[in-house]
Amino acid sequence: MKNGNFIYSGLRLNGIFMLLSLLASIAGGVACCVLSDSAATLAAQTALLAGGVLFLLSGFLGFKGLTMLEPNEARVIMFFGRYEGTLYETGFWWINPFMSKKKISMRARNLNVEPIKVNDHNGNPIMIGLVLVWRIRQEEVYRAVFDIDSSAPGIVSAAGRMQELEKFVSVQSDAALRQVAGCYA
Repeated sequence: MKNGNFIYSGLRLNGIFMLLSLLASIAGGVACCVLSDSAATLAAQTALLAGGVLFLLSGFLGFKGLTMLEPNEARVIMFFGRYEGTLYETGFWWINPFMSKKKISMRARNLNVEPIKVNDHNGNPIMIGLVLVWRIRQEEVYRAVFDIDSSAPGIVSAAGRMQELEKFVSVQSDAALRQVAGCYA
């Protein structure tokens, strides 16, 4: 079983090409359904109608595979719960519509921790604050998505995922700040 972070190497097609193909498939499906009324035999009507419905279904299902990546974003690709890789290349892409795509931002973020009272190495109480600039590195996207336990079950939105990461970084930076302040007089 593959685990850890790696670049998605599966089927990935140009999004504009696939968008046009999907629209053509839907148009072909509508045309087949309309032409089925004027077919000469019942078998031809049934075949045209069945073909039209298949074109329509495949066209509408294919739209779920379209995804857009902006700079400093990544998509974690999973196929029925199995990690398939992470997509980093910016652009408009089409990926298998049965694959789920979790969006994660790799942009720099700020965390301003209000001053807290801690004890220094000698036991003196001091007030200390922290301004932290952080971001997720490319090689750590897998860990950011799968190794941080979410307190809110069922988070599926990118904004919810980033809020959970911000909470995690806040708690970790608070603990690190207390530990560092306790090491020096």
